[in-house]
Amino acid sequence: MPVAVVIDTNVWVSAFLNPDGFPARLILAGKTGNFSIVSSLPLLDELQEVLLRPRIMRIRRATPADVEIFMAGVAAVVQLVPVSGDLSLCRDPDDDIILETALRGDATVVVSRDEDVTRDLDLTNVLRARGIETITVQRLLDRLQLDVA
Repeated sequence: MPVAVVIDTNVWVSAFLNPDGFPARLILAGKTGNFSIVSSLPLLDELQEVLLRPRIMRIRRATPADVEIFMAGVAAVVQLVPVSGDLSLCRDPDDDIILETALRGDATVVVSRDEDVTRDLDLTNVLRARGIETITVQRLLDRLQLDVA
C-alpha cells in the first residue's frame, strides 16, 4: 500500500524556518515521490497565516514573497481533499482538521511535532483502527530509510 501522509502545519513551518533540517528533508522526500502528501484548504490557510506572522518572518528573515514562493511549492505537491470541520476526535479541537484531512484523504500516516497528536494513546488507537498512524518526523524518516545526513 502506498504511503499517503498528512504533514502537520508545525512540520511545514519547521521546514520553512530551517531548510536544512529534518522536516525539510522529509518534505523533500514527499516532493520527490517517496510518498504522497495529502492536505486540505484549511490546513494550507493555517500554514500561510502562521508563516506570515511577524515572529516567523523575523526568525527566517523572510518577506511575503518568500512565503508566497514556499506556499506555491506546497500547493504544487499536495493532493487536496475536502473537509467539513465536523470531526471531533482530538483533545485539542484545533487538531481535528488534521485528523479529518487524514481520514478523508485515505492517509496512512499523520506526521506531527504536536504531542497532542502523536502521544495521545486513545487518539492513536482510534486512528490505528482506521489504518492511520501518528508519528514524528524522525520516525517517518527512519521508516522510509532515507539518507538524512
